[in-house]
Amino acid sequence: MLPSCNSRHYWKALKAYDDARYQDATKSLQQAVIQWPNDSMAWRMLGQTQLFTADFEGAEKTFEELDQRAMVSKQDRLDWATALMNQGKYGASATILEPLMVATQPDVYASVLWKKCEEQLFIESDHRFWGVQSFDIPEIPVASSPRISEGRVYFSSEPYQWGEATPLARMDQQEMYVLDLAARDRRVMRTSQYSSWDVPKHDGLVSLSPDGRAIAFSRKSKDGLAWFGDPMTGGYQLLVAQRTATGDWTNPTPFPFVEKGYTFVHPTWSPDGSRLYFATDLPSPESQGGIDLWYSDRNGTFWEEPINLGPTINTKGDEVFPSFDAEGKLYFSSNGHPSLGGLDIYSTERIPSNFESQRNWRDGDEWTAPQRMPFPVNTLSDDHSFALAPDGQTGFISSDRSGIDKIYQIKLLENSKTYEFTTLSSKSNHIVPRVPMVLIDAQNASAIQFTSDLNGLASIALPPHRNYRLEMKIPGYIVQHQDIAVDDLQSQTTLELTPVNALRDYNFIESMAGGQPFELALQHGPMATKLNNRERDELLVLVDFLRLNPQMLLEIRTHEDAASYQDDLDNKTGRVTKSRAIELESYLLKRGVSSKQLIAIGKGTNELRNTCEPGMPCSNICHAENRRTEFRIYGLLQRMPGQIDPIPFTRTQDNATPAQRMD
Repeated sequence: MLPSCNSRHYWKALKAYDDARYQDATKSLQQAVIQWPNDSMAWRMLGQTQLFTADFEGAEKTFEELDQRAMVSKQDRLDWATALMNQGKYGASATILEPLMVATQPDVYASVLWKKCEEQLFIESDHRFWGVQSFDIPEIPVASSPRISEGRVYFSSEPYQWGEATPLARMDQQEMYVLDLAARDRRVMRTSQYSSWDVPKHDGLVSLSPDGRAIAFSRKSKDGLAWFGDPMTGGYQLLVAQRTATGDWTNPTPFPFVEKGYTFVHPTWSPDGSRLYFATDLPSPESQGGIDLWYSDRNGTFWEEPINLGPTINTKGDEVFPSFDAEGKLYFSSNGHPSLGGLDIYSTERIPSNFESQRNWRDGDEWTAPQRMPFPVNTLSDDHSFALAPDGQTGFISSDRSGIDKIYQIKLLENSKTYEFTTLSSKSNHIVPRVPMVLIDAQNASAIQFTSDLNGLASIALPPHRNYRLEMKIPGYIVQHQDIAVDDLQSQTTLELTPVNALRDYNFIESMAGGQPFELALQHGPMATKLNNRERDELLVLVDFLRLNPQMLLEIRTHEDAASYQDDLDNKTGRVTKSRAIELESYLLKRGVSSKQLIAIGKGTNELRNTCEPGMPCSNICHAENRRTEFRIYGLLQRMPGQIDPIPFTRTQDNATPAQRMD
């Protein structure tokens, strides 16, 4: 029964809803959920009214709240997915629809939405396959934005300071260096093999024209006033300098179409030097949103008005770091096209038109649909600055897959091999559909996440002679970790997952009772200590097991990643992980588990799975490997449930051994 005040808001909203006055219904329902936040019916109706009023962002947040407070129904998932799709969030929408699609007979409308998501998320992959290896440069920890010209590699760098990176960090790189291409084939580089490039003061990369007689670069704008006296802060202007007969550079001249307060970055010359491509967030009727790619034709000493590359290339996200190969193919990075994660590298080509004379000059060129470069060129991290050597076989990219921007060398592989995986339940041998899998290169941290389809099948092309760490994590199953050596991998491999209800199986528990660690599919966010509804559901199987086996002892051991700690005190004491462990223990106690059966330990960063030590650069996906909760079972298993041991239970210190705790 609703409280009287909240009931008034609810019935007022219901009357407005029946009269199709959805704006009024929304206002009343918002008051109702504030005063009675556990009223799932009010949350559900609020989401529906927000859909009717085209408040898709509000509807998304409403269904997120409903999911945290109650079990969402089939109709809730359909409405939730609709709200996400209307915002262009097709990946998130597909995730919401997954439980409906794995049913024996999927809902017809859910199938329609699912097909729409698949169509929007599909993007053609570049057919070439590349090998990637680190390209370490002595005494330069951060290096990015490689460009190749006349047998040399030009790249930029900035001082590395952990924890102080900003979204514009790649535009604040102060030093440019030049390296002979021949040095890249040597196993060990020396400092003498590269030198500083003497160019005018700049921010970010510097682009050398094909004839070597001009450079284009960005420089941070000085703060000042706009046309109507409004203060304008920041922004980057575009500058061009010419090389003199003595080899020096002239005073740079501003690109004429730059406006103060906006970002103009990543200048790139066309292969013939007649155009300058660049990225800017300048608002315009032609802009697609975020940062777009533009170009301007050079007419003698003048520049024509810039042209937007159009919706085929530009999106609501950011398109940055344009570059060309010797054949005139355009490469760029984007987080607006369907990506593996962060910025991905794409390629496109200009379409010659027989009707160019009939096209409006503002229409610009026609381009082919972008193709995404495959893994391991693209990863879950930011990948950008594709630079291909004239031979078309080798080149460089920039990526922060190691935690900071570094340069990686790429090489075209003649033969690529695709591996197929099938995900099965280890108990029933039935297909397990839609299993998220993460592969992490053990050497350079190149990572990719992919998901098996509705038939439990997944395929991926992998380069030879590499070793990977595989993680499979899905609710209802124990998290699986596996080391994979590509050279030993079969073309078709079965991956088995153990369902959590195996904790009811005597033989399985007997194999785990010696303290073998296992994990459940808990959503362990950075610095998170509180449990959500999904995590509580996952823990119910532990509740059943411990209540049926009161002679068994469960150790809860929580771990944190090094990036989550804010100060040395946290790092030494592991306060976050201890709080997390206590939260897990408290929930089990509330569900009727005896305190004698539980030991909660927060290990902080003392037991890392990889080399992501505190203060060291590391990618988010590698940090996530260390952020986990492990469970260990100790004791003598009885085939029939026993009685609780009447001997008083005494807690030991966290550093006691499991055997000491059992004593």
